[in-house]
Amino acid sequence: MDLYGKYRPKNFAEVLGQDDVIYILRQQAKYQAFHHSYLFYGPSGTGKTSTARILASCLNCGKLRSSGDPCGQCQCCRDTLAGKSWDVKEIDCAVFGGVDSIRDLANKAWFSPVIGKRKAYIFDESHMLTMSAWSALLRLLEEPPPHLVVILCTTEDIINSKKIPETIISRCELFPFKKLKVVDIKRKLLMIANAEDNGLDLKKIETIAKISGGNMRMAENFLEQAMTAAR
Repeated sequence: MDLYGKYRPKNFAEVLGQDDVIYILRQQAKYQAFHHSYLFYGPSGTGKTSTARILASCLNCGKLRSSGDPCGQCQCCRDTLAGKSWDVKEIDCAVFGGVDSIRDLANKAWFSPVIGKRKAYIFDESHMLTMSAWSALLRLLEEPPPHLVVILCTTEDIINSKKIPETIISRCELFPFKKLKVVDIKRKLLMIANAEDNGLDLKKIETIAKISGGNMRMAENFLEQAMTAAR
């Protein structure tokens, strides 16, 4: 497994640099006051899809912590974070962004959850959906099944977007994700380097943190290359 996958956040506490977003989602989890649709938007590598998976874990976690974080230990949490849950469907819209795929999902959305109380659809790269697919999804958002939560993730600037219809945006709770600060990226890279027992010096880690452009995934990819070269 690559470093990004291995050290991907598994609870809200591990999500870097998105304090406002995490505070609200934790409160919703604590009081089980979830919205039926969310739109996570912002630059690449800032934790949108990871946060969506964590939120999906909270929907059915059997031992939700008092902080609002999923326990990470129950069957629902393990299956969701591993991408194996029957009740959580993650859709790569760059591949399955056509209207037929969305219509099929919309029809299946009405089926009851297999294990938990709720189902979640996570649409990654949602700006890649076709306009006809958006129309099919809009019908689902207008009258969603009570057990369904839809989470859209996108790098699109939703203020000036021509790819995400306003009718979709207006039906979602909006959560902006920010580029990560160099200090946050450096702290995580140091943690990874120590955990991997790699002797990279601090200067190289600082350089990687600075050139990653606030993108954690890119920083971890650079770190992996540097660690491979240092062996």
